[in-house]
Amino acid sequence: MKFNALRTMALTSAVALGFAFVQPVFAQVETVDAKLTTTSAISSADVSDMDFGTWLAVFVAGDAPTITLTDDGSVAATQTGTVANGSQIVQITAPATEGVLTVQIPAPGTLTMTRSNSSDFADANLTLSTTTYRTASQAGTIDGDTDTGTITVLAGATDETVTFGGDIDIGGAGASPADASHTASFDITFSY
Repeated sequence: MKFNALRTMALTSAVALGFAFVQPVFAQVETVDAKLTTTSAISSADVSDMDFGTWLAVFVAGDAPTITLTDDGSVAATQTGTVANGSQIVQITAPATEGVLTVQIPAPGTLTMTRSNSSDFADANLTLSTTTYRTASQAGTIDGDTDTGTITVLAGATDETVTFGGDIDIGGAGASPADASHTASFDITFSY
């Protein structure tokens, strides 16, 4: 046998033995999964509606009376605007509630609040002209159907209260509003 052939056989045997030692004799394979669950759950609730109270509302042309409801928890409505020509805007019954919503998310964070789907008073002599809001850390105005406001939820898994007030303008069509219970509405959407 030639020396080269012996050397090749020795090398081949050494490689084969090396592979034999690398291979485990006993093996068990386990799979470890990595799992992550995310949530951006937002829950909200309507606590109370905006109640401006009961008012005597006799409108005289040239005046611009407004009834303003608070948004600070004091639950009060006042007559503002001009009544120099003789309009009578007199509170008969105080308001019972400001508008209140609660919103909750899993952890502290910032939400966008969007107003939409507004439906003004059916009586053309009344207009919900301004809507204000207040939270524990913010205040602002949110009027038209595309207006937004920022809400900072201070604690996770805890209700953040948003209180609404605003203005009702009287005499938009130049007459006193009819004696009736009048209703306007709007939707509030909370999103990240």
